[in-house]
Amino acid sequence: MARLPRIYIANSLYYITAKGNLGENIFVDEEDYKMYLELLKKYKEQYGFRLYSFALMPASLSLLMELKEGETISMVMHDINSSYTKYFNSRYSKKGHVFSERFKSAVAEKETYLLSLINYVHTAPARLGLVKDPQDYTYASTLQYLYFRDTSKRNELNTNVQNLIVDIRAEIKEALDFMSRLFPQARDYADFLAGAAKEEMDGLTKKIVSAGLLGTDEFIASVEKAMEKRKEAEKQEKKYLMHPAVYFSFAVLVAGVVVANIYYQKVNKAEAPIIIEKEPETAHLEALDGTEWILEMKPEAQVKLAYPQFDKITFKDGAISSIYLVSQGFATSNYSLHRSESGTLVWETMQTNEAGETIFLRGEEKDGTMNGSFRRNFKDGISDGVNFSSPGYYKLQR
Repeated sequence: MARLPRIYIANSLYYITAKGNLGENIFVDEEDYKMYLELLKKYKEQYGFRLYSFALMPASLSLLMELKEGETISMVMHDINSSYTKYFNSRYSKKGHVFSERFKSAVAEKETYLLSLINYVHTAPARLGLVKDPQDYTYASTLQYLYFRDTSKRNELNTNVQNLIVDIRAEIKEALDFMSRLFPQARDYADFLAGAAKEEMDGLTKKIVSAGLLGTDEFIASVEKAMEKRKEAEKQEKKYLMHPAVYFSFAVLVAGVVVANIYYQKVNKAEAPIIIEKEPETAHLEALDGTEWILEMKPEAQVKLAYPQFDKITFKDGAISSIYLVSQGFATSNYSLHRSESGTLVWETMQTNEAGETIFLRGEEKDGTMNGSFRRNFKDGISDGVNFSSPGYYKLQR
């Protein structure tokens, strides 16, 4: 599946897949399926995305979403899968990755591919050989579609509680109304699903894997234009961050960081202070250990706390620390690191503090620059999201 920028695209759907790390199961029993559905419910309410279909299988999952304007698929999936990873590892006394690398996504034109992709998600268990008939699979939204307009079978649906955890009635109504207009010959969804030809599903697989972008020529052109616009904006942002006036702001922050490091190390009798070079580097990196990054922070529109404009993170000896987060009581933590198919270095970590708060951090390094985000979950259930970026790195010296 081709890698596409995680940007908001109007009138589009996101087909999402995620697999278990090293082919292992991500769902062991019914409680695991229910937990993931609870997380879908929670973050659907938080982010306002529309969920048109889902299929949760032992070693993989498929979702079909439409995002709310201003949200990105990266933030949504990061929160869902990070929360599930924490639950899974805690329940089974494990550590490390639950999912293989990051999720994969394809962008599709809604009007053209809505019904086909709903069927594609619902037929996934059958394509994997888990059932012969998609209608027999429990942990998918198939039953909600089948029984939506059949009041005589509502009781049968009610016995399958896991299908009722996530409320997608509005999405189902929209899809079935669209089906009735487009395919009036289909008696009901069962009839429409049965007509999903294997050739059509195989064709979708090839498109998803090879292009990752599905739609009319006009739609594809508009997405490519949006992608180019995003790239240009990132270039301009990088130029801005390279401006001497901005570097002066960095220098002020760096000076404060060095003083803080000297003081901390003097009090704690640690090693010699870290010296930061005057200008950041942007050369290719094989690993992050031994680097520091000055980050520009951009909180989401509505956050509980005020966040500084800049922060500094340090990767050293397999651990990551943040000047700002340390000041908030978050402990230094180990981080996971892998290189994606596109060559991007992807890192993730989780930190906690004594106030009972948890923070999930994730970043991507490519061509010597970094972009990422973190989500801070407070004890009262509220959470803040912050995006960050850096035009280059500093090497640690002794």
